[in-house]
Amino acid sequence: MIVIKSKNDVAVRLTSERWAHITASHTDMNDNKDLLLKTVEDPDMILKGVTDELRAVRFFQKTHLGPKYLMAAYKELSYGDGFITTAYKTSKVDKIVKRGVIWKK
Repeated sequence: MIVIKSKNDVAVRLTSERWAHITASHTDMNDNKDLLLKTVEDPDMILKGVTDELRAVRFFQKTHLGPKYLMAAYKELSYGDGFITTAYKTSKVDKIVKRGVIWKK
């Protein structure tokens, strides 16, 4: 298990079970754990999620797929506890931005 701090200074964990889920569902995330952690720690923006989760988004000029945004969904349960639920790369953020921007660099 890895624990990092979100932009809101909340301890957010990435468990091996969640990482296995992410890489099984989104094979392009293999070998990109560092990009996922960087996205939650230092996002370009934080968006509203579908329910009560947050969505950290960060643009990476260089990935093995070319320039992509990485979206990381996570929950902040309390000041000291949160967890990552999923993550994926995308070329466009228009659809998820429509849910609402909470914070932007």
